[in-house]
Amino acid sequence: MKYLAAVALVALSGCSTIKEYWPRAHDPVMLDSLVRVDIAIEQINCERADWSVAQAEAHKLARYTEWRGDPQRENIKGLAAHTDRMSKSTNKMFCELGKKTATQRIEAAKSAWEGR
Repeated sequence: MKYLAAVALVALSGCSTIKEYWPRAHDPVMLDSLVRVDIAIEQINCERADWSVAQAEAHKLARYTEWRGDPQRENIKGLAAHTDRMSKSTNKMFCELGKKTATQRIEAAKSAWEGR
């Protein structure tokens, strides 16, 4: 009986440590922001790049995922930092590469949030 109680105690405490990585319920606000930042990045013309809309959406999403404690918060925080870096450059090749990198981060969040 003591063995069963000890196993139950370890199992229950172990569940609380993996809570951060457990999928959370679908959040339409986060998905809407992800779609908005995706569209903003898609519409950037690297001939005269303006990352301001993408920056605003990425920072809004980063703050929301941070407050919510979402497992994708580090990825989204990286996306916001990436849009900040990209807004300071005027190089067309760097812009094209930056759009691809941002899209990869968006795809990672999208695949993590699918089915929730």
